[in-house]
Amino acid sequence: MCMVLYAAADVPLRAIADDGPRPLTVRPIHGDEVSVRARFSKPHVYFLGSHSGCSCGFSYGYSPDTDPAGRESVGELGSYLAEAVGYAGPIELYACWVGDEAEPPRERATVAATYFGRNGDEFQLAERWFAVIATPAS
Repeated sequence: MCMVLYAAADVPLRAIADDGPRPLTVRPIHGDEVSVRARFSKPHVYFLGSHSGCSCGFSYGYSPDTDPAGRESVGELGSYLAEAVGYAGPIELYACWVGDEAEPPRERATVAATYFGRNGDEFQLAERWFAVIATPAS
């Protein structure tokens, strides 16, 4: 099973195509993902993928084999969210396992885009975690 990360905004976000290996992809939701709309108050909803294709790759500090790629994906995610907050205002995020999109959050947080950085010993998305990115990174 894979972890998935979704983002919602008041305006359309910049898509990043999944056209080869890259640390971050961003695309509008489709198919079975549409049930995640119920988690958000904002109309434009996107799937955010890491180097692994799903959102499992937004992690590091747990496996030496994937740490460099995971750090790069998490860093790119932070940069992307900082840019998005700058033009779109607050961004809502929801992380869950595939199939749990309609489930309510277990945790809620307000964080800055810098929360998603390459620094620190470890990083991993929490299961059924809802967050608001309310301020741009400085």
